[in-house]
Amino acid sequence: MSIPEAVVQTWLARHRVQRGGAGERVSASKEAPIPLRLDVLSLLGPSADEVLSGDDQVGPVPVVGVLSAWSDLVSEEARQKPVSRTVSTLTQYLVSNVEWACRQEWVADFAEELEGLLRTLRKVSGIEPVRIVLPVLCPSCEMRTMIREEGSGWSAECRACPAIKLSAREYGHLVTTQAQAVSMSGEV
Repeated sequence: MSIPEAVVQTWLARHRVQRGGAGERVSASKEAPIPLRLDVLSLLGPSADEVLSGDDQVGPVPVVGVLSAWSDLVSEEARQKPVSRTVSTLTQYLVSNVEWACRQEWVADFAEELEGLLRTLRKVSGIEPVRIVLPVLCPSCEMRTMIREEGSGWSAECRACPAIKLSAREYGHLVTTQAQAVSMSGEV
């Protein structure tokens, strides 16, 4: 799932869920509750420059704030023209400059913050990524903990070893190696 898709899913989750209950309803206020989720509105709302410093922010930084900060850094360091501040435009700009960003010393922070943003959007929207258990052993812990998670960008990851993240080529090599080891041991 991409960030723009996750934003749409989060927007769809903006209404409060009515939960029925048999118990007596008690309220400390005579005013009706806000019909929308404030955590969603805060996450999807506009972002002021002060918010980016974290000085006056409660909860996660709004999506546009995170994407704008990284887009501004890319445009400044790559000497490019800044783009408009919409989720789709900012995301497309970052995607189109990802190869350049991968050569920068801050790329790990960039990837970590965008992954964190996507996790936050999934959590708030209630959308959990699809995880497929893979039929191979982790090359590090040698346990059957390898999965493929939708939208992670990796072909295989170990749930127990955070450092084990395999590309399609690396996963293919792991499958071939483990299949050969099994066939050589006569277990097939």
